[in-house]
Amino acid sequence: MQEEARRLREEIEELNASINTCQEQLPATGVPITRHRFDHMRDLFDEYVKNRTLQNWKFWIFSIIIKPLFESFNAMVSTTSTEELCQTTLSWLDQHCSLPVLRPMVLRTLRQLSTTTSILSDPSHLPEQATQAVTQGNTQTGES
Repeated sequence: MQEEARRLREEIEELNASINTCQEQLPATGVPITRHRFDHMRDLFDEYVKNRTLQNWKFWIFSIIIKPLFESFNAMVSTTSTEELCQTTLSWLDQHCSLPVLRPMVLRTLRQLSTTTSILSDPSHLPEQATQAVTQGNTQTGES
């Protein structure tokens, strides 16, 4: 009986050592954002944009403007814990949502919109272009 208890204690110690070794290999910030999760969130965003654009083509223009913010949020904000979510969201807000950062981002997006669609030359074609963009799997002026 004592021999079995000693053997079980040794086995417990070995398992604890193995657990510690595994935990030491984990990143200090929790589980990193995987490419799969990032792609999944992008797919959900694109599907949402498609559905909303088919209801109202003007949403497509909004989605083009907001997509860079979504991408940076998706890449930077961590959901490993509530504290981490708050901390990374505030950091993201500071880095990506200040007026000095937003102005050039929106300008680039509007420049892209004006050069890849007929918004300036013939705005009447824009509803058709928006619908075509989302039904062909593109939510951003012919890009996925």
